Amino acid sequence: MQPLLSRIRTAAVAAVVLAASVLSLSPAQAAPDQTPAPLDRAAVEAIIHDYIVNNPDVILTAVDQYQRQSMESKQSAALDSNRADLYEDAASPMIGNPKGDVTLIEFFDYNCGYCKRVAPMIEQLSKDDKNVKIIFKEFPILAPTSETAAKWALAAAKQGKYFAYHQALMAHQGQISEDLLTKIGADLKLDVAKLRTDAAATEPLLQIERNRALASQMGLTGTPSFIVGDQIVPGAIEMDAMKDLIAKARAASKKDGGK
Repeated sequence: MQPLLSRIRTAAVAAVVLAASVLSLSPAQAAPDQTPAPLDRAAVEAIIHDYIVNNPDVILTAVDQYQRQSMESKQSAALDSNRADLYEDAASPMIGNPKGDVTLIEFFDYNCGYCKRVAPMIEQLSKDDKNVKIIFKEFPILAPTSETAAKWALAAAKQGKYFAYHQALMAHQGQISEDLLTKIGADLKLDVAKLRTDAAATEPLLQIERNRALASQMGLTGTPSFIVGDQIVPGAIEMDAMKDLIAKARAASKKDGGK
């Protein structure tokens, strides 16, 4: 924060000195060969102090804008450096068009109420837009049962039933238990013994840890979090807003030649 305040102070001093220098000259005095006398530094700082005290929102706005721009810059760099792990990880479950011109990535937690709220929207989106690829990144952060559920869902992928298992977990209201995870597997006619063994293996945990590392590098701290094209979107959003983001990502992709 200190570098930011120093930059604000420096910019403010420069602005006040420039304005005061101009105002200190009357039209008759403002001859080309005249140099205005510099203001006393203490006077300038007093002006700045009074302005800040009387207009604190200006500083708060500057700080907020700086932090937002800094975060956006870091996230953009993280997107570029982690592109393969985000968009091309074969271990990450997906639905939709594998060759879609827009990719939507969701980081989520099975104990997240907002994730459950947007789950039907994600499913409907895959039906409405046949040119979107949707990638799921298990990001269990809310409870120990979130990680357990994520492991079982990833284990279901080995039997070709990831999305069905994912939907069942998202539709569930209430606590997550091993009895529930077993029941979902049985309802989907999975090999429950294999499901349990695969969930306890190292592979699902490693996948989850990779997702956590990705989320950390991207500055994602909550669920759901989305990446639409190259746009990072924290929090739940409505269908119209999501479709608008997809349309913008699609237009940007065409402008860049589909890269």
